[in-house]
Amino acid sequence: MNDQLAAIHTELLQMKEELEARLFEYSFFQQDSQGINSYQQATLMYHVKEELQDVLLALSKIENGTYGICEETNQAIPLAKMAILPTARTANDFLYHAQYEKKTLPIWAETDETFNRALYS
Repeated sequence: MNDQLAAIHTELLQMKEELEARLFEYSFFQQDSQGINSYQQATLMYHVKEELQDVLLALSKIENGTYGICEETNQAIPLAKMAILPTARTANDFLYHAQYEKKTLPIWAETDETFNRALYS
């Protein structure tokens, strides 16, 4: 296992421990909801379970050598990208991030120019 994959593996194991602890806390202290109603509690537990399943799947893919392979195209996803989103299953999982960057960069550039003009005028 190369260094980058080993680092991702370590991060996934840490995520697994944190999610299992959170799930235990939510289920164990269900009666003491601290202002959270049962619907909110169920929603939180659902999302934690869903994230835990994604982490477990990623760990199993590392073990069987299929980690970083797009489930839709069977093409390799670069480990640099997988380090950003270790539970990604397809190349499309990164599209939101790419679209967000495309839309925000011009706004930041425009804002910076306006700010700089106002600051140095």
